[in-house]
Amino acid sequence: MIRNVNYAFIIMFLLFFHFHFYSTHFIKKIDYTFYDFLTIFINKKNIVQKSNASTVIVDIDERSLEYFGQWPWPRIIDAELINKINSMYPSAIAINILFPELDRTSPKAIEDFYNKFFDLKVNFSSSSLIIKDNDDFLTKAVKSANGVLSIYFSNYSNSSKNCEELSYKNNLLSYISTSLNAPYILCNHKRLQNSVKDFGFINASADSDGIFRRLNLFISHNSNIFPSFGLATLLSIDNNIEIIKKNQFKLLNHKIKMDLDSSVLIDFHTPTPKVISVVDIIDGRVTAKDFQGKIVIIGSSVIGLNPTYRISNNKQISSSMIHAFLIENILKESLHTQPKIYKQINIFISLFLSFLVLILLFNRLYIYIFILFFTIIVVSFLYILFFYVNGIYVSIGYFWSPFIIYFFTITLFFIIINAKDKNKFYKELMESHSSTVESIALISAIRDDETGEHLKRTKIYIKELAEYLLSQKQYTNILNERYIDLIYQAAPLHDIGKLGIPDSILKKPAKLTKEEYEIMKQHPVLAKNAIEKAMRYYDKNSFLNIAYNIAYYHHERWNGKGYPVGLKGDEIPLEAQLMAIADVYDALVTKRCYKDSFGFEEAEEIIISGSGTDYNPIIIDAFKVLRYRFRDISREYRDGYSDA
Repeated sequence: MIRNVNYAFIIMFLLFFHFHFYSTHFIKKIDYTFYDFLTIFINKKNIVQKSNASTVIVDIDERSLEYFGQWPWPRIIDAELINKINSMYPSAIAINILFPELDRTSPKAIEDFYNKFFDLKVNFSSSSLIIKDNDDFLTKAVKSANGVLSIYFSNYSNSSKNCEELSYKNNLLSYISTSLNAPYILCNHKRLQNSVKDFGFINASADSDGIFRRLNLFISHNSNIFPSFGLATLLSIDNNIEIIKKNQFKLLNHKIKMDLDSSVLIDFHTPTPKVISVVDIIDGRVTAKDFQGKIVIIGSSVIGLNPTYRISNNKQISSSMIHAFLIENILKESLHTQPKIYKQINIFISLFLSFLVLILLFNRLYIYIFILFFTIIVVSFLYILFFYVNGIYVSIGYFWSPFIIYFFTITLFFIIINAKDKNKFYKELMESHSSTVESIALISAIRDDETGEHLKRTKIYIKELAEYLLSQKQYTNILNERYIDLIYQAAPLHDIGKLGIPDSILKKPAKLTKEEYEIMKQHPVLAKNAIEKAMRYYDKNSFLNIAYNIAYYHHERWNGKGYPVGLKGDEIPLEAQLMAIADVYDALVTKRCYKDSFGFEEAEEIIISGSGTDYNPIIIDAFKVLRYRFRDISREYRDGYSDA
């Protein structure tokens, strides 16, 4: 009944565990870790040198800010930068900088400022300045370069008013599917924004564990579909986008698949874009070879000007670098998707296999569990690899994490249950074993006119001596709880060899003759022969080894004058030394048909006087301490003959 309740609990736990685990942040984090490991494992040998990258980042870095002064710069500097890059024949120029307001450092803007606030008329028309409006110069530079601008989507209403009617002039994008919708948009000032046909959003966000892995390619706003900044840059090269499905399209002859929310996983192990400082371009330290045929992204890596994002190797990368990697991924066709359906499939596979493991555990088919586990490892690896090379990450964390955690949890549970069952079985076996041993020993004792109480007393004596020695840290290389338990169980077998001695000698009420005594001295050998036969089949059985030593050597003496071998000192096994004292003491204080009993004090004196000759002095010291405990044991388990 209890076992059925345990199994029902395990099954209920299995169901609850999987369905609850599916919605936790923990499984997402584990799945992210699996993905990061997989991308590193598969791509670590395929990382290409920077020179093979198709993109170049022109970085407004700390050196640039120190060179030109505070940000924002006069737009004339931005325009000059774009013109210089455009003169070196790049395939596309994308500007990852927002210009929502007009440049207030333009000569015309300064004239308007003084006229509006101070009623002063400042006129730069007579000066030698050719350019009065920096924004006009920037607009012409962007238009001449067929540049790509950036926009930003927001959930807050602090956007530029001139962006409300903004739409992307590519009707084919309306066939694209995305679940993302943005209520507000921040774009460039109207004159600049209207000068370009290609622009894209620079929005990016990390996963829930703070690591950046995926980017949305499209966002909907006011029923219009807008591309991401990196995708818009490629559209500026060829706007002939071919829609295959709502989440799949072709651009520049490269097929791009997306998830239902239009997101893609970016592989940061593709060629790393080259980064060039603005200062080096303005000062002429670059050549046309650095830009010719390249896709150029102008942006900033300075914290405060642009956000940075942490990727799986703990490096921080800029927004411009993210879109550069997106472009590299599209051109190398190394983007991956992560369809939600695989998360659901994997959690059900885990549930099914967990049930299968449970059934195998119920039936104790442990070898099949091992085979199943090994097969799962191989098959799941091939399963991951097959889909990954085809551009899909199958969210293997949703299979492995619940399955492994449940597998080890349930295995531990079964180990505990089996351990309890084994202990119960072992206890029952030991009780049966003890009963069998005592029955055999009792037959021997009865033939020798002894009783079952003699067997009880001697095994308790020997246990008391052993436990005291252990408490005094004597013979710690031999004594332990298991050893003490074994000698307690084996002690009753010390005289089973007497079963082979004739009754005429064993039960003789008078003193034995020399010849009879020699026959009597053979009972340890007879016991040894009997136990030795059993040891042929169980040679590593600790109980039989101890029983052998007790039965064969308990008549050996410390000075070597015992029998049957004549061992001396610690050549005699410790269990036999203990048995020698217990057996002699009980024989002294117990009345037999052929002798009267000795008083306790007299018996104790006889035992103590044998220290160093008959018995081990260390054990005799223990006996001195325990003598009164021995008296209590003798009284508690006295038999009909005892009058001590």
